[in-house]
Amino acid sequence: MSNLAFLHIVAGISWEPEIRGALVVLVGGTVLFGSVWLILSTNVGNRLGSLAALAGFFGWMLIMGIIWWIYGIGLKGDTPVWVPEEIVYDYAQSTTSGDVRALANVELASAPDLIEEFCPGLVAATVEAQRARVVNNDPNIEVSFSNDKPYCNESIGEKLAVDEVTIAEQLTNVNEGLIADAKARGIEDSRIKTPEELAASIEQAIRDAQTKVHQLTLSDLAAVSSDIIDDAEKAGQLDFRGWTLLSSGEAGEAIATADAAFLEQKIFDNSGQFVVLDTFQRGGKPERASDGMWDRVANEIRNTVLFWNPKNTTVVTVTPTLPKETLAGQAPPFAEIDPNARPVSMVMVRDLGDLRLPSAIVTISALVAFLGLCLMLHRRDVALETRLEEWDPTAAS
Repeated sequence: MSNLAFLHIVAGISWEPEIRGALVVLVGGTVLFGSVWLILSTNVGNRLGSLAALAGFFGWMLIMGIIWWIYGIGLKGDTPVWVPEEIVYDYAQSTTSGDVRALANVELASAPDLIEEFCPGLVAATVEAQRARVVNNDPNIEVSFSNDKPYCNESIGEKLAVDEVTIAEQLTNVNEGLIADAKARGIEDSRIKTPEELAASIEQAIRDAQTKVHQLTLSDLAAVSSDIIDDAEKAGQLDFRGWTLLSSGEAGEAIATADAAFLEQKIFDNSGQFVVLDTFQRGGKPERASDGMWDRVANEIRNTVLFWNPKNTTVVTVTPTLPKETLAGQAPPFAEIDPNARPVSMVMVRDLGDLRLPSAIVTISALVAFLGLCLMLHRRDVALETRLEEWDPTAAS
């Protein structure tokens, strides 16, 4: 073989990950396992050495398989995914199950109304604090508000806080900063707005902020605090008909799957043409009632005994947005819901996959092989002891 041909072979091995990986496993197995087998075979004989080496190998495979099985690592199968099942424009017309049709009768209060109901005065206090921070240039000013509900804090108040004075002051300060910087450098900055442009920008920012308030969903509110949703359910202002409202954070994977399915089914051309409203979930293994020790233990035992997994369904509802032009060099415009458009929902079922199945097969196979080899070694030891007991040393002499 010429040197050039040999270099091509080496280059192919170093580039192809499959070939390189196979060679690594082959060489590692030959050196590690083969060296142990060689030492045992030369010391105790070929047959006994092979049995002992194989028993050690499958014992190690058993321990590794158990670790894989417990933590879901190593040799893995398919991971759990959400599988789209149906696209519905009206819950009542769903053909999937009666559970989805029950969503047509849910009673939903708006998220802004819930905040005003359970945290009265919080929005006004948040507006005052935000205005004071801008006027006094002190970001450490806290919201002055007292309430017996721990979730009534600024995180919820800022969802509805729209202060026109604060917005105008902030945009004006930014524009004045650009003007001062341009004068100091002796340059012209295209980002500087004229008084007319600044006024239009302030008006648009206020309008967008007010629109965001009206578009606040229950899932967005649950992402800030689920306690306010629980209190609203207890007060009878929310009735999900057996479904569970998922926060936008909890429904991240389901929302991503629904987005991809909407685009694949050509319902929308791109993800900028719709916004997610609320996400509901029903089914699956039961969750624990509380974080107490006994509830944790009871829930773990119940879910372990419950071998078959109940059907787990999720419904992601989206609605189209108004078409807006994206200007070059500027951030994308705020997504505003089209009031005349009809919401559309994606019904999905959880496929748990077989993440631990390959590692379980490896573990069980290694256990069977290990026990079989140990049994063969045991029978060999018993036969050897029997022969030693029956051996007559006088006959040998």
